[in-house]
Amino acid sequence: MATAPVTNPKAALKSTFLIVWVGQSISGLGNQLLGLALMWWVMKATGSGAAMAVVGIAGTIPQVVLGPLAGVFADRLDRRVLMLGADSLNGVLTLAVAFVAYRGLFSLPLIIIAMVAMSTVFTLHGPAYQASIPNLVGRDQLIRANSLMQTVNSAIGVVAPALGGVIIAVGGIGSAILLDAVSFFLAAASLLAVHFPRSQAPVAANQPSPWRDAATGFRFIFAHRLLGPMLGFFAVINLTLAPIGVALPLLITRVLKGGPELLGLFGSFESTGFLVASFALSAAPRLLRRSGLGVILGIIGIGMAIALVGASTRPALTLAAAAIVGMTIVVANIASQTIWQAEVPDEVRGRVFAARIALGGGIAPLGMAVAGPLADAVGPGRLMTGGGLACAAAGFLGLLVPGLVAYRSGDAAPAPAREMA
Repeated sequence: MATAPVTNPKAALKSTFLIVWVGQSISGLGNQLLGLALMWWVMKATGSGAAMAVVGIAGTIPQVVLGPLAGVFADRLDRRVLMLGADSLNGVLTLAVAFVAYRGLFSLPLIIIAMVAMSTVFTLHGPAYQASIPNLVGRDQLIRANSLMQTVNSAIGVVAPALGGVIIAVGGIGSAILLDAVSFFLAAASLLAVHFPRSQAPVAANQPSPWRDAATGFRFIFAHRLLGPMLGFFAVINLTLAPIGVALPLLITRVLKGGPELLGLFGSFESTGFLVASFALSAAPRLLRRSGLGVILGIIGIGMAIALVGASTRPALTLAAAAIVGMTIVVANIASQTIWQAEVPDEVRGRVFAARIALGGGIAPLGMAVAGPLADAVGPGRLMTGGGLACAAAGFLGLLVPGLVAYRSGDAAPAPAREMA
């Protein structure tokens, strides 16, 4: 598709990012509605927490298993086309799921199959999107771009549960799923309206096999002075925080003697913390220019706030701690994402980000698997307190990573991949 001459390339890149960001944000809202609809059906049909866990795990397995391969495609192929194909295909798949829901043919095995299929397609999308952002905005705008994305994600977290509840109550789960399909097609339409700058090297004729090429991402991470150690303590953090989702409802009901209202308020206060921190950093990205220190302080703050939630016996204190959890998660996430985007050269960015997802996210199911028995053995409050303190301790380990404390965003361009081998 032909485009008009660009008189200001930097402005054009930023406008491209905004168009893509809006489209992907709409799709993100749709995904939240889909997840809520499916979990609601599983809960009503089975009443089983184990069944809900199986559905959740089904959505994560493709990202861990196939993520590294998706990173290879993100580096070899046109990332915009890859995202366009993934959004379009997931729109078709979601339409099919909505049709089944309207016909009343839902079953637990069918939902698990649908989750695996859609997650597989989304796995192709994620590395391509994340790897494209530095090229769309430039290194000097990474903090602002990441803050904008986090702001919208936080707003979606506030709006989606209430909106989804109304949609499901009025139109049934099929309506919520249908809206997700529409959101995928809108995201695809936004990609049709733009072009991405392509700085990846041309694919050579003697390229290694995709699976062998996927190892490049892992080698880059482990050889990097910052990213390898960062991934290590983020894996520890994911392991310690994974049980929180299981322990929190038990804490609310058993310790605080609350109900779904208090659980909902906890989510609202946490999302409010998300929004406050995201908006502040998007308005004043200089606050997080020392991104390395932001990672460390954010992780320590997350751990201490969660430990406070676990130790609290008063709802007001629990809700205040929830807001702190939200704010510190945003600080750690934006600072970490900015470092990864700035430090990884474009030609390997897809493979590196995919390896990061596989290594960092793959540890979370292990934490979820032990959460139930641990909560029964030691109690939800002690589990959350212990997990929070372990998270904070992992954050302090960041002080031992050479160069992380002093790291400033935008100080230097990433070294070419061959220099990091």
